[in-house]
Amino acid sequence: MRTLIRYITRIFLGNLFVMLLAFVSLLQLLDLLNNAEDVIRRHGDSVLVLARYAMLRLPELVTFLLPFSILMASLLSLAKLSQNNEILALKASGMSFYRVLLAFLPAVALVAAVHFVLSDRVAPQTARMLSQWDAEADSAAERPPRDQGPAIWVRDGATLARISAVVDDGKKLWGVTLFNRDARGNLVERLTASTATYTGDDWELSDVERLLITREAGGVFARYTTRSWKTSLTPSHFADLVAPPSTLTLTELLAFVTKPDTGYRPTYFYETWLHKRIALPIASILMVLLAAPVAQGLQRYGGIGTGLAAGVGLGFLYFVTDGLVLALGEAGAIPPALAAWSPSLLFASVGGLALIRIESNR
Repeated sequence: MRTLIRYITRIFLGNLFVMLLAFVSLLQLLDLLNNAEDVIRRHGDSVLVLARYAMLRLPELVTFLLPFSILMASLLSLAKLSQNNEILALKASGMSFYRVLLAFLPAVALVAAVHFVLSDRVAPQTARMLSQWDAEADSAAERPPRDQGPAIWVRDGATLARISAVVDDGKKLWGVTLFNRDARGNLVERLTASTATYTGDDWELSDVERLLITREAGGVFARYTTRSWKTSLTPSHFADLVAPPSTLTLTELLAFVTKPDTGYRPTYFYETWLHKRIALPIASILMVLLAAPVAQGLQRYGGIGTGLAAGVGLGFLYFVTDGLVLALGEAGAIPPALAAWSPSLLFASVGGLALIRIESNR
């Protein structure tokens, strides 16, 4: 069994490297063609600029394509074993096809562990480095950042803060509005500022307009060039709030789930991504089970070309289903656990049932 595991591991990892290299290179090329103009406009027309952008995007692309690459690598490996009659020889020696699939487990488990590290540690870090790089370019050009979606609302004691955009790893805020309230919750002051910059101890507001609420209609209005903002909120708070869930680590997602008041999105949104992060490496392992019935039916349904086409179709269908249920989970339409785990369990069940049916007919 050890000899078989080493042999299958060598075949599988070789096919995985080829598949991953091909798919990542293709997607990297398409990504560069789509974003090269914006990258050059922001950072200059140098080849090194495009190379840096490609390197920072690489971990995210690998994380996205790894499950599909595992599916195709498993299919190719099983197809090779089948075409060389090695599976037939193993069955003749008394080994079932299920034990052949178990021989894939050490290699796939290793790849799944690497996949988890990439998705939880490496990809979030490089994604934030890319955002930081863009923010530095915007700051140097003194232009507002690109639209980051809905405004961020955060509370600090009796003060409510509305932030339009967060840049420079949370050290600079655009479109700041502060609503100060008294002990009864009544609004007593409104401050609006074009930017807020972190100075190390507190925040400095620029182009400030102050409206002091009084009993008289309209209140007292005043303008300031700069004004200090004393708050317990730090750049890391804003950086975590504005970060897309794909750039949050498992620890950060868990913090948002256990402390509902810390995020500006609903708790079920973060809980969906928490389950998704845990389910991601499991999905990689289940790809072998999905590839097994396709590989077993190669001889019957037209050879390796048909099998590869079927594998691509299954992979595409899996990603569509996964994206659909993930969106439903983010919207709160279905429970977070169901949104994260149902695609993997559904396709694994279909693959398992198809494999049992094929094996029982032989």
